[in-house]
Amino acid sequence: MIRKTMALIVSALLICSLCFAGLAEGNQPPAMPDGFAPSEGGSGGTPPSGDFGPSEGGSGGFPEGMTPPEGFSPSEGGPGGFPEGMTPPEGGFPGGMDFGGGQKAEGQIGSWSMGEENDYAYDAALYVTAEGVDDAKSNMGRASSGSFDDRAASDLVLSDSASGHNGIIVTDADYTVSGAKIELLTDADGTDTCDFSGKGTAVAVFGKDAHVTLENSDVHTSGVAAMPIFADGGAVLTVIGSHLQSDGGTLHKDYLNTPDQKLMVAPPWILGIMGTSRCLNLMGNGTTVNVLDSETSAGAWAVLSTDAGTDMYLNVYNSSLTLNNADESLHPLQAEGGQITQTLDNPYTENYGSGYGSFVIGSAVETFAGADIRVGTYATIFTGGQAAYTALEEGKTYELKNSAGETTAVYEAKADKATQIHSDTFGFMAHQNRNQITIEKGTKVESGFATFLIKTGYSNQATAAVIDGAEIANGGVLIQVMDNDDATNGGMMAADDPANTNGGMQNFKPVHTENAGFNTAAAPAGSDVQTFAFTNGTYSGNIYNASGSDGLNGSALQVAFGAGAEYSGAVASTAAVHVSYDGSAQIRENGGFAFDDAETAAAFAAQYQNTSFTINEYFSIGQVANLVNDNGANPVRVTLADGAVWHVTGTSLIASLTIEGDAQVIVPENVTLTVNGTEYTGCTLTADTL
Repeated sequence: MIRKTMALIVSALLICSLCFAGLAEGNQPPAMPDGFAPSEGGSGGTPPSGDFGPSEGGSGGFPEGMTPPEGFSPSEGGPGGFPEGMTPPEGGFPGGMDFGGGQKAEGQIGSWSMGEENDYAYDAALYVTAEGVDDAKSNMGRASSGSFDDRAASDLVLSDSASGHNGIIVTDADYTVSGAKIELLTDADGTDTCDFSGKGTAVAVFGKDAHVTLENSDVHTSGVAAMPIFADGGAVLTVIGSHLQSDGGTLHKDYLNTPDQKLMVAPPWILGIMGTSRCLNLMGNGTTVNVLDSETSAGAWAVLSTDAGTDMYLNVYNSSLTLNNADESLHPLQAEGGQITQTLDNPYTENYGSGYGSFVIGSAVETFAGADIRVGTYATIFTGGQAAYTALEEGKTYELKNSAGETTAVYEAKADKATQIHSDTFGFMAHQNRNQITIEKGTKVESGFATFLIKTGYSNQATAAVIDGAEIANGGVLIQVMDNDDATNGGMMAADDPANTNGGMQNFKPVHTENAGFNTAAAPAGSDVQTFAFTNGTYSGNIYNASGSDGLNGSALQVAFGAGAEYSGAVASTAAVHVSYDGSAQIRENGGFAFDDAETAAAFAAQYQNTSFTINEYFSIGQVANLVNDNGANPVRVTLADGAVWHVTGTSLIASLTIEGDAQVIVPENVTLTVNGTEYTGCTLTADTL
């Protein structure tokens, strides 16, 4: 059987990016700093009062100064861990089918229960179980040097160019691999590798009794879906002082961009990314990966990914994450005659490859302490979970936890080191479920365009972000809330497409279309609220809420500036349209400002709006221009407290403004701030004068 070309697809499963109706009762965004008063507009997403500080002991090893939000977990039967780009159908799987569980297939050792037969046909150089090395399943003829026994392997040199082969597999065992050099340099095209089951991975770890250490090793893979490391089923994998590199490869010509994980070996194009390479995939329930003092990289798609699972923990300390292959023209994505052989070179990814540094799904908890993240598109994509970006303190000892609160590794920082993020395009993107972002302690975030790209009105997406003492630079936009273009793209092609352009299967529509011009009509209001709190830093970039401008429900945006925060920018309710690269470059050159008159906006849209673009221009997803517009469902509510200052730099339109204590809003001449219908210009607003 050739994998990834044909499969029985249950159409009810293939509902792209849909989610269950919401989280269980009590799952609310996290507390925001004390002193931020509730904004006008009711309780929906209003930050609760309370002390913003470290919890005693934490609940899962969060860095000092960060705590997980109370009750932050997937709802019963909810989206916990459905793979990226796809979510389960309402009412569950047909025929009792269960993701990540159910009856095991022959050869299956992990949680992946939706794969093809050859996903479980493992062929490993070294196969270790709880009983020790399994000689019958090990092919150590691929090792040219080194030693191994039932507990450890030292200085192994493994080399294999056969597609679909594994290097080392460990199931339910304590094992240490040190000083290894593993090269799986293959021409895998996605027909016999699977990065959901670990088939074709250099080091794959399975089972809740597996505790594996990979240290001082060099692991290099190439080929579609051929990864350096994989962890599943509650395993703990700790990588120390190692170099991990995944190059990716060229897809077979019959591959169609799809949400079906039986077939998926490239990311959904509606995420605005492309590639064939992940350095890590983390799956299953309660699985933990620690990456310490290491270098990790991938060609394009993803560096460190969580996917099909729940309550996964990813702890990255003093390590780098890099996406390579910035010039796609040098690395053919698909064989001649395929769907995306005409993919254009991504004009946004000037320095790094397309894709993301990490993925958050299934209530995953990710911590980046002293990390260096260099990516072409996003530092992180959020679809349900939380991530913290923080600093290391010299001499301090950190206990790295799993979802049960157990210590899985101990790390002592050798130097002070803040996390640094460099992205050619966006900082962070959220597009499904409940998400928490914490950025603190000197973390540096540089992005070519918007820092926070929040897609809502679909999949019950709500983000709560706390930014404290961070350094942020962007292309003129700090927060962009917009309608989720997973949905506005139209989602899925019909399985009975008369032109058979999708191979007779349901797959992603390969063309995005939208009506010409800015939609300024009234929109229905949704219940989801996006909340941001900024303290202790100088922040800039405009803040726009364009939700509800493309047919979806609008979402409220609440922004709070607290102690030590000084902000410069425009804040407004807006309408948005997708734009070409030339259009987005024009917006950035103009400081990222929204248009404030319909005539100028219409002229711009006539020249630069991207009313139709194909999968070959996947990078156009998420790139929008704004027109100041209140559609009745996209309010922005701003609160300032504890001496915070807002310098209004462009036309601003907000629903409410709360100023407390000695905070102030400075509105210069020739700039207008409109608050709930009242205009202000050439003045300083304080608690006494507002």
